[in-house]
Amino acid sequence: MSEAYRRVPETRYGRLKRLISEFANDHIRLVLLGPALVSLVVIFIYPVAFLVWSSMQRTLAFGATAEFAPTANYEAMLSDPTFWNAAEKTLTYSFGSFVVTMLSGLIIALALNNVVRKRLRDTYTTLILLSWAVPLSIVGVTWRWMFNGQLGVVNKLLRDLGLLSGNFSWLANPETAMAVVIMADAWSRIPFATIIILAGLQSIPQETYDAAKVDGATTFQTFRHVTLPYLRPSFFVAGLITWMFAFRAFAIPFSTTGGGPAGATEVLAIYIHRFGIELFDYGFASAVSMFLVGVTLIVAGIYVNVILEQLSEIEA
Repeated sequence: MSEAYRRVPETRYGRLKRLISEFANDHIRLVLLGPALVSLVVIFIYPVAFLVWSSMQRTLAFGATAEFAPTANYEAMLSDPTFWNAAEKTLTYSFGSFVVTMLSGLIIALALNNVVRKRLRDTYTTLILLSWAVPLSIVGVTWRWMFNGQLGVVNKLLRDLGLLSGNFSWLANPETAMAVVIMADAWSRIPFATIIILAGLQSIPQETYDAAKVDGATTFQTFRHVTLPYLRPSFFVAGLITWMFAFRAFAIPFSTTGGGPAGATEVLAIYIHRFGIELFDYGFASAVSMFLVGVTLIVAGIYVNVILEQLSEIEA
């Protein structure tokens, strides 16, 4: 026993303090990792386990009672035509938002990277981030009013330019409604992609550009053979996160169109909301949620493997 412990009086408090100190010294890993592991179980593992269990429960009466039926909800999900419609709309929505976000983010990041004055570049970057700070539900409501068929500012602008002769109901048309929600979603995610890509651009060594200039490379050749290879990891990371958030998006399509018209913008998140919140069919909603999570994990796993291969090629 150490001298510090000999000086502790053998009282109830002293014995308790000695036992706690000995336990902490003998189980230092558990003491340091314990709170994080408990938080992981409470925040992640328990909700996932509860979701899996709920997906195997067939709801009988407005969510009040249920019976164990491991495959019933999944069979009902796969046989429901509206589920496949929602899955198709989700893919269209997520990949549409992904393409618009990444292309716009790349263009804006390239423009910001060419701003010579650092203070001016930082000002532009801050202004771009303002749209990222707007809550998604507010973004959806704002875009809904912008494209309102009667009072929307978009119709007024197009009429003033002579491109429209009358009002056009953007959100009542299935094709234009999907385009509007995709643009709204991309608008809210472009700042994130821009910052990630801009950080990648600023990490490219200036010597590589100098060498390309000495070799007589054109601007396009420099972009293709110097910028893009170095930018690939940042681009892939921004793309993965952007797609994952768009794939499970709810706030923007729900606040903009509510899934209409006639299910034209009903993504899986709105589909889950309809069954879980409006119809109280928690088991079926949990099964669809499991499908949503599973697809996200599969795509993310493939994407991460591609990123690691790209990184190994760059290092080689």
